[in-house]
Amino acid sequence: MEQRIHDTLEYYIHGELPRVLLLSGMHGDEYEAGELLELFVKNHYLKLPDFLFIPRVSPSAVNARTRKNAYGHDINRQFIDTTDDPEARRVMSLLKQFSFDLCIDVHEDPDRTMGFYLYDSDQMTDEELATFRAIIHPTGARLYTGVDDVDDENLNLYVEKGYVSLGFEKSEAVSGFSSRWLYEENRCKRSFTTEIPGKGPRELKTKLIHSVVSFLLSAHLR
Repeated sequence: MEQRIHDTLEYYIHGELPRVLLLSGMHGDEYEAGELLELFVKNHYLKLPDFLFIPRVSPSAVNARTRKNAYGHDINRQFIDTTDDPEARRVMSLLKQFSFDLCIDVHEDPDRTMGFYLYDSDQMTDEELATFRAIIHPTGARLYTGVDDVDDENLNLYVEKGYVSLGFEKSEAVSGFSSRWLYEENRCKRSFTTEIPGKGPRELKTKLIHSVVSFLLSAHLR
């Protein structure tokens, strides 16, 4: 695994043609899950498929431990080609050089203590959903059911037993989400965004990242 810098943006690459994109540090107030993903990658990279990993998508937000970055933006609403956000532009510039089969973007939901859920750019089969839900139980987390965020016009989606399909191919909405940009630019075939319970203990977050990332890599890379 090699550490590299792209116009001040730190990232890691493993293999010549990375099939997997790993992201964390999109929001600075969700830093712990990002730290745990970085530990997971560094401890297991030899067993992982070829990947590109950006541990701090918004370095200024992570440094400040805030949702918005130094430019006053939620960077996960800035992934559009007309953005003036320097951090988003650096990430897009880097990722335009690659095409991935799978993206896993680790986030935390600051309102949850035990509830976990996952966004999918496509739709899992019934068998995949059953397996996904089964691997959550041993972690001690609960599969969240309910609305994700009633105050965000780009969200306000209903989550059922820890899962929501975004169905980008059926939607014309422009949100500025990184996952949407990856889809529109044909940079990634499938993307998942994990919402780790932000108020949960570190041990729970560690178990979730290990279990969910391992499952997604095994189930969605053919």
